[in-house]
Amino acid sequence: MKFDIIIITFTLLAAFSWVVLSYDRYAKLKNWPVIRSYKESTSLIKIASFISLPGSALASAYLTQWWSAFLVIIVGFCIAQLITSLFKKNVQYIALVGVPILLFISILIVHNI
Repeated sequence: MKFDIIIITFTLLAAFSWVVLSYDRYAKLKNWPVIRSYKESTSLIKIASFISLPGSALASAYLTQWWSAFLVIIVGFCIAQLITSLFKKNVQYIALVGVPILLFISILIVHNI
């Protein structure tokens, strides 16, 4: 698989995971609504994001270069900040769909290589 496809997929997974894990606290500061899945610490989306954030960095380091883990985490954080500022309170719905889709694609990438 190509280096750039792997990095892009895992970076987007890290970005959406950052959004899921940080949205509820950020929304309180901005007085934005928070859906129930984001309020509960033990919701499936939060557990998946908690596993996907370091998992995406480790998988990218395993499949490509060791330094790609830092790239995935740092660029993923920057993308999370960007999409949060662009989509504001609607980013929670985007991340709610993005994490499972990208997690599935990431599993397929790891499984096929």
